[in-house]
Amino acid sequence: MERDIPLPTPVRFDITAFRDPETPEGREWWLSMGNGGYLSGTLLHSLARGYHGIGVLATVPPVGRTLLWVKWDGWIEDGESRVPLTSNHWGDHSWDPRGFLFLESFFLEGRMPVWKYRWKDRVLTVRIWHDATIRATVLSFLLDSPDALDLVLHFYVNCRDHHGIIQGDPPEASCRVEEDTGFLSIGGLSSTVRVPEGTLSVNTSVVRTFFYPRERERGLSDWENHRLAFSAKKTLFPGQEAGVLWTGISSGQAPPSLKDNWTRISRQGFLEGEKALLKTARGRHSCLESVPAWVNSLILAADSFIVDRPPLSGVPGAKTIIAGYPWFGDWGRDTMIALPGLLLATGRWNDARSILLFFAGKLRNGILPNYFPEDGSEPLYNTADASLWFVRACHHYGRSTRDYAALRLLYPSLLSVMDAYRNGTLFGIGVDPLDGLVRTGSSDLPLTWMDARIDGRAVTLRHGKPVELSALWFGALASMTWIAGRLREDSTDFRKDQEKTRRGFRKFVREDGLGLHDVLEGDPAEMNAIRPNQILALTCAEGLLSVPEEMGVLETVTDHLLTPFGLRSLSPTDPRYQGTYAGPPAARDNAYHQGTVWAWLLGHFAMASFRHSGNIDATWSLFDGLKHHLGEAGLGSISEIFDGDAPHLPRGCPLQAWSVGSTLEALLHLLEYPPSGTLF
Repeated sequence: MERDIPLPTPVRFDITAFRDPETPEGREWWLSMGNGGYLSGTLLHSLARGYHGIGVLATVPPVGRTLLWVKWDGWIEDGESRVPLTSNHWGDHSWDPRGFLFLESFFLEGRMPVWKYRWKDRVLTVRIWHDATIRATVLSFLLDSPDALDLVLHFYVNCRDHHGIIQGDPPEASCRVEEDTGFLSIGGLSSTVRVPEGTLSVNTSVVRTFFYPRERERGLSDWENHRLAFSAKKTLFPGQEAGVLWTGISSGQAPPSLKDNWTRISRQGFLEGEKALLKTARGRHSCLESVPAWVNSLILAADSFIVDRPPLSGVPGAKTIIAGYPWFGDWGRDTMIALPGLLLATGRWNDARSILLFFAGKLRNGILPNYFPEDGSEPLYNTADASLWFVRACHHYGRSTRDYAALRLLYPSLLSVMDAYRNGTLFGIGVDPLDGLVRTGSSDLPLTWMDARIDGRAVTLRHGKPVELSALWFGALASMTWIAGRLREDSTDFRKDQEKTRRGFRKFVREDGLGLHDVLEGDPAEMNAIRPNQILALTCAEGLLSVPEEMGVLETVTDHLLTPFGLRSLSPTDPRYQGTYAGPPAARDNAYHQGTVWAWLLGHFAMASFRHSGNIDATWSLFDGLKHHLGEAGLGSISEIFDGDAPHLPRGCPLQAWSVGSTLEALLHLLEYPPSGTLF
């Protein structure tokens, strides 16, 4: 008999967490629809940012994301009083209703949010999830009470791009009710809501000035109006789980048919899907059988970023990786950095294969697309490092799967990358034939991952020869040597080029012992900047440096950049350092890579540190901050960035693909490889 896999419950809050609504309002749950769409909210069911919604739909999957279903409000009528279940924060900073006063607890079951309310001798459990089989979001209620009680619901809608807050009235909505089904048409989109065994009525009034505190922090518009669409009433019976649902974009088909106990069946289906993800990971990596619960939570978190590409992508069953929720989309660099952790560490090898083959077909002049615009226009290729991360990802895929047939399909594309860098390609990107180091030719266009810009100009002027590009190039040459060997292809040129780059890389070693120069032949201010890019010379280019030189890098990074949540992007000793990432867009962009902590780099630091120390316990302890962070911002996941200064508040995207992916890659590395192990 197959042993049941328990789901992790990494996040749990009790009644004391809801005394002051400002704190739980900053904790957000997010659920992916699997196609780029998502649903999200706060512990209080309030709207804290313009991206919150219980139906943000991908109209052109995986992009074209549009806010349709905004939120639900609900009350219990027990004959004596009205008990609110939800809370709203208004533009005058008041709270009404104040459902948080009745909240006893909140927790995640896997990734499913669960609320428990208590009043008198009654307990109500509320859950929400997305059911991919019926393409609908389900809200369920389970009552523990001596008697039946009535539930009253309101459903709010809008129709706008998920990026754009509109401070006017939402579009007019056309609503009608047919039995227990409500049909909604708004802004050219249509959908349905169902309240089985309940009553539904149309209510299309505008409700004004919902307050968005997270947007105020970001210096953006901080309030919005939304439109009521439907009101509903339903009787809840003790011990019987009851549900309502709303669909995604309607294509004219009939609403899904619902069997008896459909709510319980749908919930069990969602939770079984969560267990299947853990089973897949353990099936590929037996070392994951006994990992702590928070690691299992990251395996589930990884799934949130892996979404379907439309059939027209040219690769059957194609997937892609959403770089971060809520505002990032389909990014090439982020995908390749995150892929080893999100897909290989979780055992999703077929998905990894489809992503690599898709991107191989999108190379242009040896350059991987940086990102695919949300409007569906042609991808942009402004990146000097994504192609090198692609080579690394292909190598990791081959090592994990031994799928040499896929490597054979990828090999021509890999060769095109290597030839493009040798011969020179877009934006002046190419290998200097004199020293084997990678250079870029544009001073205005940010081509590395440190890509913040203000008024179209890069904040961090890293043109010239950034250290990580040459480290990634050295690693790509080693990867191609390995791949060519498995495919019985000639690797002589790769080995020769690798030795040239090894000799040329000596220029990066600082004479003062502070690790590596960040950039050569570029902006003089960047040459001696202590930045975290040098850590990649240890994890993406093993053997490039001597042991003493690697120790110098580790010591420098530890002394200047290491925090409990990742690595700072600039040393606090630098006069340009900014320890807080906050304020309007220009202020945030200026701080983005000038001291802000990046979580994805902690995994690389841990792998490098472990190889030298061999101390598994000390290395695991590096992740203590991120472990506790799972209950802090985007619940169950890892944020994009943190403030450089203590207490290192989480900032940026509350869920970031490479933060989760690089952490999983490092954790699996610690579990599977001895300290003396080498990648190649």
